[in-house]
Amino acid sequence: MVSVRRLGCNGFLLGLISLVGVACGNDPIRVDADLLPGIGGYSTAEADLGWLPAGKKVDVEVRVVNRLSDVVQFDRLKLDGSLNKAEATGNSIPVGGELTIRAALTIPNYSHEVDQSIAIYLQRDGKRSARDTVRLRFQVSELLRFHTKTAQFSRDSSDNQCVERIPVTITKPIDAAKVSVTGTGDFRNARGAMVHWQDRDWLQFEVDREDPNQAELAGTLTIEDPVSKRKDMITCLVRYRVPVTVRPGLLFARLASDEKSYAVTAFVRLYPTEESAARFAETKTATQAPAVVAAHLGEHPMDVTTHPLGAGVYRVEAVVPERFVEEAESIQWQVKTDGKVYYVNTRVGSPR
Repeated sequence: MVSVRRLGCNGFLLGLISLVGVACGNDPIRVDADLLPGIGGYSTAEADLGWLPAGKKVDVEVRVVNRLSDVVQFDRLKLDGSLNKAEATGNSIPVGGELTIRAALTIPNYSHEVDQSIAIYLQRDGKRSARDTVRLRFQVSELLRFHTKTAQFSRDSSDNQCVERIPVTITKPIDAAKVSVTGTGDFRNARGAMVHWQDRDWLQFEVDREDPNQAELAGTLTIEDPVSKRKDMITCLVRYRVPVTVRPGLLFARLASDEKSYAVTAFVRLYPTEESAARFAETKTATQAPAVVAAHLGEHPMDVTTHPLGAGVYRVEAVVPERFVEEAESIQWQVKTDGKVYYVNTRVGSPR
């Protein structure tokens, strides 16, 4: 049986409180937990601390009762989390007896999970793992978190407006309707709001592709509660399925034949488009429109030589003067085919 109650300071507890430096009046949480046998000789005492605010420090007193058939002995307490500390009133619990553990805990604020726990291990010196554990369970309040650090989406090349959802955890007392949304990069003009769908909270956002030939949108989205000032950020990428690829995605510059410039070699591949499909329907002949390839290293144009290999594949060599090589980390390729220009970025490594 587990009970939870608030406890004010009295003379007996004052000595216990001093173990973790808790001043009288902080009103620690007091819980009772029975140490019960488990599988494989391991035992666990569990207690629920209720709702606790993310990132805040709380003081807990756990009265552990030994319901096992043997005496529990330990040399030290080991806790989850480097910020958590605990002391016990002894180093053994007789059968049917009890022991008090005072703990100063910091509630995690890095996870989107609502139901969490912190374990206190009754560790024996010389043993690799503790056989007896006190687990304190709780639910995290004031939580505003994306479920991941990054989000990627794929869209058709004709979609100039992207509407997507990203899962978010919001717990009381934060009001989802008051959460604001801001963006950076290609998401600086994004519009967003919290919605409840499929029994969970989501950030639903809209972002426009300003250039219809842009191959991807990249930036960040930040959500913030104006009351608690809680916030979280996610990096977003929207890739458009354009009928052009440039491989490999990471190119390494090498010294060109003139020994004054540096060159990279890449392979450009064209895929069927609506225009090529219409031509095939009319002529019954599979024809691929030729490609014209240009490239820029940062703001500097590169000299590009194109070698058709057949079936819509080209080997391209792009050359740039040595003084520009270390000024940019990516090459933007412009591939013109069927009257349209497509932009693809690849990373570039500087020569050693």
